[in-house]
Formats: sequence, C-alpha cells, structure tokens
Amino acid sequence: MYHYIGIDVSKQSLAIFDGTKEYDVPNERGLKTLKKLFKKNYGKEWNKVKLIYESTGPYSNYLHEFASKNGIRVYVVNPKKSSNFAKALGNRSKTDAIDAKMLYRFNVLLNEEDLKIPVIDKTAEQLGSYISSYKIIQKTRTMLSNHLHSKQYEIIIKDKNTIGTNSSTDLNKSLKKETEKLKQMEETIKKQMKTFCKTNPELRGDFDNLLSIKGVGAISATALLHLFRKYPDANRNEITALSGLDPIRKQSGTSLNKGRKISKAGDSFLRKVLYFACMSAIQHNERIEIFYNRLIDNHKKGNVALTACMKKLLLIAHQIYINKTKYKPLYVKDKDVKNDKNLCYTY
Repeated sequence: MYHYIGIDVSKQSLAIFDGTKEYDVPNERGLKTLKKLFKKNYGKEWNKVKLIYESTGPYSNYLHEFASKNGIRVYVVNPKKSSNFAKALGNRSKTDAIDAKMLYRFNVLLNEEDLKIPVIDKTAEQLGSYISSYKIIQKTRTMLSNHLHSKQYEIIIKDKNTIGTNSSTDLNKSLKKETEKLKQMEETIKKQMKTFCKTNPELRGDFDNLLSIKGVGAISATALLHLFRKYPDANRNEITALSGLDPIRKQSGTSLNKGRKISKAGDSFLRKVLYFACMSAIQHNERIEIFYNRLIDNHKKGNVALTACMKKLLLIAHQIYINKTKYKPLYVKDKDVKNDKNLCYTY
C-alpha cells in the first residue's frame, strides 16, 4: 500500500503529515530520524511512501538526496502552485504543520507519472552553487554601490551658517573599500566558474559549444548549462517555461487584455543573463540581428522584440546542447565549413 506524505521543509526541521498524524523530525544530513519513523510506521515497505514537498532551495537538499538514495518517489511542488492551492483550501494561517497538511492534500491533483525518484546530478549542483554565490555577491555589490552613490547627495550641516555634501567621510571610504572587495570576489567566482566548466570533462564540450554563439559569454553559458543539466528531459516548451519566457493570456468574459505577456515564473537570473546576451547578440550575431529588425519592421515594440530574441537565443542554445554541436553563422562562404557536420545551423 502506498502512503502519501506531505512535508514542509524548514532550516532546522521537517514538519510531516501522513493523513492521520503530525510529526516533526530534524532536517539533518542523512535524515536518520526520518528513516526510523518510516520504518516504524510502514515496516519493510517504508520506502514505498510518496513524498510531496516544496522546492525550498538548499534546505530541501537533504530530503532530495534521501529520496534518491532510497528509491522513494517524490513530487516537488512549485511554491507558487502550493500558495495558490492553500488559498483555494481557505487556509488563512500559515504554520509548518498547516503547510504539511496542505501539501498532503495536494495528492488529489497528482497522477502516478507525476511522482518520480529524484536524480542527483553533482555537476549541476556544483554549477548551481557557483551561480547562487555569484548572484548574492553581485546583488550585494550593486546595492552597496547604489547606496554609496546616493550618499553623495546627502546634506550635512558643517556649522551654524554653512551646509555641505557628505562626500568624503570615513564611512564613505569604508563603503568604497567594501565595494571593491566585493567586485574582486565577483571576478574571482567568475574565473572559478569558467575554470570549472573548462576543466570538467562533462562540461568542457558543451561549454565551448555554447560560447560559440555570438553574444553568449561565460556567465550566460554557465547559467544555460545549469538549466539544461538540471532538466535533461525538458522539451522546447518546457525549457521556455522554466525560464519564465512562456507567454500568458488573461481573459474574463468580454474583458481581454491586449497582447500577451511572459509568465516570469522561472529563474530571474537566467532571464537577466539572456537579456544582456541578446543586447550583445543584436549587434554582433547576424541571425539574432535580422530576427530583431524584422520584428521592429513589423511594428513590434522594442521590449517585445527583445523578449522574442531572448526566447530564440535560449532555444538555439538548447538545440546546440542537445545535438552537441557548435553554432554556425547564418551565412557561410567557406565550402569546407558548410560540410562540417559538427556545426549546427538549422533552427
């Protein structure tokens, strides 16, 4: 007999609900307490349980690893879906126990094929670690730099009759020093990320292939590799949705919003690097440049055309990753290059 179990993951503990009882076990490496609980409740077939939990970043890694090692089928709920489901249930309060019960009840929406045994890709996890560290440092440096810039406009009273701007204080010097330190850390992580991709035998070829696309740099290539390795079975539509570039439409009765917007439900950092990659590609990548100009000539707004280019660049990169080929320019004069099967140009 299969048992659905809802688990709310937090930093220190796992709140569990199995349909009848509530439990609370520590979120520790190996999850020995959780294993003992399952064996006590379900005997020899303890690993036949089905776990439902939210994706909560690094805090769910122990649970993810535990399920993978023991062959336990799981369904990882998108937090946005679980939040909307909780509202549909009428949950006004939010506690770990209430969330665990809500996740347990989520099983009514699942089919058997939705639950799968997690596959741990250590290389993808390492890429994710680099990217998350880079994001935090870059965000902190940007915030600190903006704060430092804003301090130039602060007015201070020098004496009873004169005022001045706060431009050369000890605090400013400390902030500048910290900003430079963060900038150095950002460059260091960027170099380490590039070295990891260049030296890892599983990544080297794919990384070089992605870099062959004009406009794609080391950061964007790493972010794309992380996406493709994390979701190896995703098709074109799923990759677009995971990036938050899938179009959405809203209509109610006779009310219809003009135009369609992207969902922005995926990784915001990936969209950010794709944005800057497209800004470069529009100037240096003939395929993207022609596509962008055609959209502009057809009276599309600049931001709409740029978003379409981001999607196109993403799908080109995905096709290159799948086919293990290098990018080929739109027009090639060299006959030898035309016959090179290692180049991919049919998109």
